[in-house]
Amino acid sequence: MVVWSPIALVYLGCLVFGFLLALITAIFGEILGHADIGVAGHDIDLGGHDIDLGHGLDAANASVHSAEISGHADSGDMTGANVFNTLTIMTFIASFGLSGLFALWVLKLQPALSLAFATPMGILLAAAQFLLYVNLFVKAQASSEATMSETLGCEAEVITAIPEGHIGEIAYVVKGSRYNAPASSVDGEEIARGVRVYVVNIKANTFIVRPM
Repeated sequence: MVVWSPIALVYLGCLVFGFLLALITAIFGEILGHADIGVAGHDIDLGGHDIDLGHGLDAANASVHSAEISGHADSGDMTGANVFNTLTIMTFIASFGLSGLFALWVLKLQPALSLAFATPMGILLAAAQFLLYVNLFVKAQASSEATMSETLGCEAEVITAIPEGHIGEIAYVVKGSRYNAPASSVDGEEIARGVRVYVVNIKANTFIVRPM
């Protein structure tokens, strides 16, 4: 017989609230919430900067280019998956509630022992959800984006003039796909529309470029 004790009602509330909010979060795409997981417009991969310095750059430009890349490509400009995102927190709450009810009604544990059972189970299930999501979705999205090793040093065209000290827009091609990105001049100088540039750094979502 099901007994609706106060702690059972708390568990039920956690289950319903966590499940519904997790479902809404997943449906409306806040899984990568702008402040949660925060996968930037371009996932950045630090693995080996295998950058082609072709496109007509002379030896002097290539040397400057390599120095700029090694000097500016620091991990502080990169974002990654955050375990404390909305979906994971809601999964923990729902799992905590479900595990608590299981402990009370199936295992017949006392309220204090049910808490000791529900808390680690909630953490375990939330961690499993997070790892599954990252492996199935975040990595899949990252593989479809241009990585740092592919965009640093690539040739681009200014499609919206870059004003002095401000941001314009560039277009570049990686893996046969054309991308647009906000860009600013490495020296803060104006770069006119149509000028060919190469990417020397990426800060947040802004590409730092230098005229070729």
